[in-house]
Amino acid sequence: MLKQVKNTLIATSVIYFIIGLIMILFPGQVSDLICYLVSLMFLFFAVAGIVIYVKTEIKTPFFSTLLVLAIILGAFGIYILLNPRSFAKIIPLVMGMFLVVDSISKLSMAFDFKKMGYKNWWYMLIIACLVLSFGLILLFDPFGFVKAGLMVVGIMLVVDSITNIITIYSYSKTKKEDKVVLDVDIK
Repeated sequence: MLKQVKNTLIATSVIYFIIGLIMILFPGQVSDLICYLVSLMFLFFAVAGIVIYVKTEIKTPFFSTLLVLAIILGAFGIYILLNPRSFAKIIPLVMGMFLVVDSISKLSMAFDFKKMGYKNWWYMLIIACLVLSFGLILLFDPFGFVKAGLMVVGIMLVVDSITNIITIYSYSKTKKEDKVVLDVDIK
């Protein structure tokens, strides 16, 4: 099970690293792409809701609510499609919330490592504090424009992915050393 968790964390870290690099190198294009994808998603749900409403023979309150929701989603999708920059301004806010939640998870891991006797548990604590700091910076968006926010998020994702891999490697090395000590004691 630990090997599966380790592999999942490594895969996630690699994905974070790639996304982070893309955000650093192409912040304007990433911002536009995210806006267009969200817009298309809303338009898809709007069309699906309208089609379901039209094809339903008995119009219950549920289907009437579905139609209203579909129209609202469609209007929002069209608005984002026509004004992607206004929607892009909330991207750093969302990423900031994500980093804050991720840092809380890392804080928990750091204290778990301390309880397990992992001598370098404070590495994870420092990383968690750094991730929390950058998340809070993004939440308050002092940069004032999306490109800088996306680049900061990209940098944080790259740093986060590298530190995750270092932590996984350190933890795996410690577990292997513990196993060697146990093997020696048994003989």
